[in-house]
Formats: sequence, C-alpha cells, structure tokens
Amino acid sequence: MKTTIAILIAIVLTSCLDNEFDVPTPSGEETNSNLNSILDSIQNNSNWNLISIHNLKNRFNSGDTPLLIDKNDVIKGYVTSTDLNQNFFQEIYIQDTPENPTVGIKIALNLRNSHTKYNKGREVYIHLKDLYLGETNSRDGIIAIGGKIKTTDVNEIDVLSQNQLNKHVLRTTTTETIIPKIIIVPEINDNNIGTLVRIENAFFTTELINKSVVDDNDDFDTQRPFLTCNGFNFEKAILETSTFALFSSSPLPAGGGFIEAIVTKDFRGDNFVLVLNNFNDLVFNDSKCQSLDIITFTSIINEDFETTSGTGAVTISGWTNFNQEGTKLFKTYDDDDTNSRAVKIGSFGSRNPSSISWLITPSINLNNTDSEFFSFESSNSFADKSELEVLISTNWDGVTSNITAATWEKLPAHIVNDREIFSNWVRSGDIDLSSYTNNAHIAFKYTGSGNEDNDGTFEIDNIKLVAK
Repeated sequence: MKTTIAILIAIVLTSCLDNEFDVPTPSGEETNSNLNSILDSIQNNSNWNLISIHNLKNRFNSGDTPLLIDKNDVIKGYVTSTDLNQNFFQEIYIQDTPENPTVGIKIALNLRNSHTKYNKGREVYIHLKDLYLGETNSRDGIIAIGGKIKTTDVNEIDVLSQNQLNKHVLRTTTTETIIPKIIIVPEINDNNIGTLVRIENAFFTTELINKSVVDDNDDFDTQRPFLTCNGFNFEKAILETSTFALFSSSPLPAGGGFIEAIVTKDFRGDNFVLVLNNFNDLVFNDSKCQSLDIITFTSIINEDFETTSGTGAVTISGWTNFNQEGTKLFKTYDDDDTNSRAVKIGSFGSRNPSSISWLITPSINLNNTDSEFFSFESSNSFADKSELEVLISTNWDGVTSNITAATWEKLPAHIVNDREIFSNWVRSGDIDLSSYTNNAHIAFKYTGSGNEDNDGTFEIDNIKLVAK
C-alpha cells in the first residue's frame, strides 16, 4: 500500500525525447529546492529530458570505458535495497516502477546508513549530467551510476560523493510499497539486476540445512546455492550474503518456500545472485516441492534435427523459416562438439542493416491437453548484442506475411548469454504453457544486423513439447 505524505501532480511531458513518463509539477513540498528546479526544467526546457532507465542502460556495454553523461537527462526510480542489515555497502538499487518493474540499476554512493535517506520504496530522481555510467568492477555486467572514474582503474567508476548525492540524487516525499515480482529462475536476466523479485518453490539441499547463511571461512561473501522446482527438473540459483550482514549467523531453514531478494551478479559477473535485504525475506513455511514425472506426459514435438540433411536453410514439414528483414535464415549444421546436428542463426557477414529471422513450430492444439511444457537448448558463437527470443502466439494464421500482425508473447526461457563458453549448451528450463488455449505456434525470433557489434550467432537444438 502506498504511504505518501504528498502526491506530486502529474502533467504530460511533451518536450522530452523519452516521453513515456508523466512529470510532477513542483508543489513546494519536495525534499529540497534542487528537485523543484529539476522538475521545472523538465517541464519547461527542451534541453532537459526525463528518460527511462532502459534508455540509460542501453548506452553502455559491459567492459566499455566509463561514459561521462554530458546532457541534462534525468531518470526516476524507486529504491529496492537497504543497508539496514549491512548486506549492502556503498550502493543502492532502484527499479523503474514499484510493481512489475522492467529494469533496475545500481547507484554507487559514499554514504553509510543510506537507508535513513534513501529508504526502501523511496521515489528518487537522478540528474545525470556530469555523472558517469559504467561498472564499479569492469566486465561484471552490473551497470551503475557513479561520480567519477577510479584513480586505480580508468575502466571503472567510483562512488558519488555526498556533495554529488545532494545535488544529483534527489528524493521526493513519496515512499511506495515495493511489490516483489514473481519470476522463475530461467527468467532472470540483466534487466532484472537491481529489481526486487520473489522466487517460489525454493529449498536448500540437505547438507546445507542449519548451516549459517555465511560461512565462517569466507572473508567477504558466501554463496549458498538453492534449488527450485520447475517442471520435470530442478533449477539452481545462488543466494549471496555479505560476511558483514547482521544476520550472517542465521541458519538456513529446512522445508521449502519463497525468497524475496535483489537480483545482482557475483564479483566477476559470471553468475546472477540474489541478495537479501532482511533474513526474514527468506520464508520457508512449506514442505519441499517435488518435480513432475515426465513418464506421465506424451511427446508432441521432439525435434533434434538429426533427420535433416545438408547445411542449408531449415526445411521441415510444418515448420516456418522466414526472414522478415535481411537475408539470413535458420540453417542446419553439424556440431563438432556434440557430434550431432542442430540449427543456427546469425547475421555475421550479411551486410544487412537489419536482420530479423523467425523459426516457428507447427500449430499446436492446446485445447486437447491439460498441461504442457516446452523446452530447448541454446548455445552461441559470440552473440554480441544480437538477440534471440522465444515467443508464443495463439492468433497467427500460419501465413508469413501476417507474422508481424499477430500477437506474440515472450516466454520465460533461459537463453544462453554472450559470456557463456561457445561450446556450452544451456537448457531453457521447462516452460509451462498451461495458461494458453486454442491453436498456438512457438517461435524463435532472431534480431541482429551486419554491424560487428550486433552480428552474433545463436545455435538451437533438442526442441521439445510434452503434454498431459
């Protein structure tokens, strides 16, 4: 429930580059005059822009040198983390909305007990001009806002000083209740970093039960793996806790339940981790969940491409292979690492300004079954900034010219990322389709270009759909 002292009056921003926000009219009751001035400038000065956190993060690629922001751009967000229990240090995370966020970002700051000023749920505006966008640990994949470049490493940003905080990170009088977004482990991606999520059907393995959340032998952080039930398999995730956390000696519980935590990454950026605000956000009041028995399900689609021939465009009866833009189609190939056949798609060498390619399954009648699960495996060869999505439509008529007119929803699949070793195959997880009805098509959609920063290649294999 929202707890506000004063509600800022919204007016539509018409002069912004990024006009998806309503900008409050200053009411004179904000925390300081700087915020009044910024809100007034956004409203009345075309050189000031309220932009989305997505817009900001898209300006930086992991490993780049820090970017000095030289425009009067402003972002708005809601604080999701708290250092009240000392599990966060010199950082706060914000997300774009109090509920169902789409993106979050980190702010590195030189402020202890930051929860007394930037409390969880606090609405903040950040004036970005003269600040830096980058990483506090280069190539860790956690895009952050900082105050300067580190003197010890020019590829990393340092914290905002307290003077910079007073000038740039401005809180309103509004504090919202942050509603954790319920997601499954395969859904976790870079956009989730900084957001508060809830992972259900979680449990710790027997050997970890009653061990303290922090290992006494660790100097900085302890990673405790946990499992969640997802279809026919268990998905592994990591709970990371600082050795300085006030609840470091708390024992890991038996049974099962849910975990509410902030998504971020480990020190090197190799793995996503979940970080608790409070140990009470680990709620295990249920028995341990059980995975489903695949023996009770029937195979509807089981495509491993072993019966295809040649290395040209995929041609399988009932499947659609279509290039919406560009010249690239999904092609079969022989994978030397697995000694099997698979399909691949990439825009390397295409010289196409844009590549959008689709590989779509035959029609699936979801009215004939009660429970369905979809899965596949993916790998990459330098995916760069190209993108592979898995989508479902229940209103596409099978005609290629009508693909873009149909409604396609993104499925929560775990897709290989560019950091994964190219020879490794990543399983998607078992994607539950039971909420869909009627005839459906599932599509793999590739987006890239001939640009060297956006021309990566993805591989797909072992596409399966089982139903009950």
